Amino acid sequence: MIDDSAQWQRYVDGDDYDPLLVCQAADTFAARNDAEVKGCSPAGLSFKVTVRSTDTVGQSIVPGTENQQAVATAAAVIEPRCSFDAPKPSEEPEPPPTPPAEPEGEPEPIRGLVCDGSALDIDPEDPVLPDAGDLFRVRLTGDDE
Repeated sequence: MIDDSAQWQRYVDGDDYDPLLVCQAADTFAARNDAEVKGCSPAGLSFKVTVRSTDTVGQSIVPGTENQQAVATAAAVIEPRCSFDAPKPSEEPEPPPTPPAEPEGEPEPIRGLVCDGSALDIDPEDPVLPDAGDLFRVRLTGDDE
């Protein structure tokens, strides 16, 4: 994938994510916060997640709520931070009549990935890839978005 410009474009556009993995991540995050996911609905690059606390509200100033569990729903939109414009291939020079014994030079870095206005070149021999937080931003939205 690293040297396939079509794959990079699909990835930075958010076209290749797995909704099941996104909902599994919501499960993990909810569990860390003493809650469980009751619903996860992917729609394009947005997700609506409903969680319920695993514990009850407990003693409260509101009579009759001590055995109730808190329920919350949130919607989030994944926004790409990057674009990928594959460099145009340069014209190949005519091959020499006899090929050289060893390949010349080092492989070219992968260029064309721009995140938040900064170009990121990736060395194919020793790739250091950006993480998801570098490539995408998650924004909570209201019900009307």
